[in-house]
Amino acid sequence: MLGRAQHRASAKVKVRRSKSGCINCRRRKKKCDEIKPICTGCLNRNIVCEYRQLSSDILRFAGEIDTPSLPASAAAGTQISSGKISSISSLRSLVGDTVMRILENNTSTLNSLFGSSGIAAVGAGGEGDDDGTTGAIASLDELLPYDTDFLNLIFEDQPQYLHLFSNPTPSIPGSLEIKLPVALSSEELSYFEFYCKSILPDLSILPQEFNYYSKIYVPIAFKEKSVLYTLVGWGCRMRKNVNLNFQIENVEADSYINKVNDLMSHNELSLDREKFITNFVCYMLLVCMEISFGDTSKWSHYFTCCFNMINKMPGNFRYLSSTCSIEGNLLAENFAYFDVLASQSNENGTFYPMSDYHDLFSQNNTTKIVHDPLQGCIRPVILLIGEIVSMLVEYSSLQVSLDLPECDKYELINKMLDRSDKLDKMIRFAKPDLSCLQYLNSPDELESHLTLFEVYQLSSQIYLRQVIRKIPPVVPEVQVLAYNLREDLKILVKSAKLKNSLAFPMLLLGISSTSNEDRKEVSKMFKSLIQSCGYLSSYQKLLIVVQKIWTLNNNGSLYVDWFRVTKQLGWRLNLGR
Repeated sequence: MLGRAQHRASAKVKVRRSKSGCINCRRRKKKCDEIKPICTGCLNRNIVCEYRQLSSDILRFAGEIDTPSLPASAAAGTQISSGKISSISSLRSLVGDTVMRILENNTSTLNSLFGSSGIAAVGAGGEGDDDGTTGAIASLDELLPYDTDFLNLIFEDQPQYLHLFSNPTPSIPGSLEIKLPVALSSEELSYFEFYCKSILPDLSILPQEFNYYSKIYVPIAFKEKSVLYTLVGWGCRMRKNVNLNFQIENVEADSYINKVNDLMSHNELSLDREKFITNFVCYMLLVCMEISFGDTSKWSHYFTCCFNMINKMPGNFRYLSSTCSIEGNLLAENFAYFDVLASQSNENGTFYPMSDYHDLFSQNNTTKIVHDPLQGCIRPVILLIGEIVSMLVEYSSLQVSLDLPECDKYELINKMLDRSDKLDKMIRFAKPDLSCLQYLNSPDELESHLTLFEVYQLSSQIYLRQVIRKIPPVVPEVQVLAYNLREDLKILVKSAKLKNSLAFPMLLLGISSTSNEDRKEVSKMFKSLIQSCGYLSSYQKLLIVVQKIWTLNNNGSLYVDWFRVTKQLGWRLNLGR
């Protein structure tokens, strides 16, 4: 009797399961920890994790529907033609508060939309100043001031709009009617909205005020069909594929990317500066998109096409910094970043000499031009990783091509070791890019970014010892570096802002782990990143590579080239995301 009474009492106080858990856990009647995009239950079973979409989570243009095919904004002045949307009455509703705030901090970029897309500026309610605006909004910073040459390029066909820049602090109209370069359906518009609100903020490890991709990609998307279709395609693919545990063909997203490829091919028939910038933006977006999904082939194709296009311009890579102004410098840094961290660069070298990349980065430092927000304070170490890659390729080519006497071979090896000692010293005494640290929002954020810099320092030191000196992981020197790297990464894998920037250090930590305990801990860290970034992130592929190396190097007494393992798998990995 007493047992029955206790059972009834416990039944009364039974805690209810959360109604917002994933569909699989609810179906199995199991408690869900509600980690997104993949809960622990689904991760352990390696199945697709899906959540019911709450009404509060539905995007404006996807959820506020006036008719079966049109968003609610249609009633507020949106122009509609044959079921397609050709203009938007509210820019803020489309791109979100974050991107809108970034654009307001650089009003020249926003004003460039007026001329390039035929945007009509109307005062709120028909009232305002004589020029139809509701008053000036002061610029928060001048880190991306408008460039006269770039404005002349944008407005070469419509010079009458240049008067908008007569005031050093241009005014932003109270409401905007944005004419799209191509009419979109409400669903396509919701994909673009998803990109602006959910994907674009993740492309910067810096505070969103310094996410300079927003200041370039969004304005150009309102002018160029190819860029708009690229963002729509990325948004479509992310919304439909993010929770999947396998690669599937997304016909709808592929159709947008096919349109982009057709438009870029047409542009290259008569390549001028404007078409070059448009194509370059599209290529770098496609490269970043594919890398973010853990792709092992398509990103390399787009990257090579971008390289071939650059070589058609006078000055090749230097054309970006010398002719394409601020936008060119920013995108050139992005190109160098992905070039250095490509797996095939370890065998073929970087597309352009490291001297070109050093000139670009040093020029941006002296002129205080904006830097790639994807790199942040680790920019100096990225260049040093590039130097390791160049030294590796040079050393490998000399070993293969030269038939030297024994004494000359040892002299060559000795010179390489001397160079590696100097490079190791440069890595140890490297300093973070302080310009990317001074605007962080809190001491905790500063500590996280400094830890990220230290993580890249440590992993670069391990990388140098393994690929140049061929030191196996079991050597105490490597083990000490790996221990410090592991302790730092334990902190960063929990960082929502920096978790996508850990591919390179996680790979080096994995191949440097020798004991079963260390390997179990590293596997747990990889699974934590897969859980928070998605099955289709690059961490899933990196874990496969690391496990393959563990099989080949059971006790850590051998040196195994990770990039040769990827080659055997038929993969081309990029460690930039």
